[in-house]
Amino acid sequence: MNKERGFTLIELLVALAIAAILLTTGVPSMRDMIRNNRLSAATNTLVSSLHMARSEAIKQGRNATICVSDDPANPGCSGQNNWQLGWIVWVDSDADGVLDAPGELIRVVEPLPSTINVTLSAAQSSLQIDSQGAISSPNITLTLCDDRTGETGRQLRIMATGGVSLNSQATCS
Repeated sequence: MNKERGFTLIELLVALAIAAILLTTGVPSMRDMIRNNRLSAATNTLVSSLHMARSEAIKQGRNATICVSDDPANPGCSGQNNWQLGWIVWVDSDADGVLDAPGELIRVVEPLPSTINVTLSAAQSSLQIDSQGAISSPNITLTLCDDRTGETGRQLRIMATGGVSLNSQATCS
């Protein structure tokens, strides 16, 4: 007497039903986790750029600038105020107010994902940090949001000393 080995149709359907239930509960939370990680990564990149600019300005005793740059292959300040396009960090080593690549260029940040946008409380295309580490336009608030609504964004405040504080979660619309 040979018995066939394998699953019955009922066993297969029960296994598929359990898998479907697990996927419908797990996929949305996984999607939110990915979005939260992207937003955190963008926030961390911006904060590290601010810290790097402040550190280099103090170390070199020169003004540092963070400005919007829309072309990572050919970095330069674009004059736009859309920080989602990316930005550069540079120190004005020869004090002429002009980026003399590549000697003054410190960091180039690629464009952020299209789902993330950055807004400043004052529409600015650049931030200046002096040789003492102070920012030229203090108390600026930067808000990073993605395509979700509600309290999902991150809000940064740049203080007069050039320090950065992470405020509570920002409300995005």
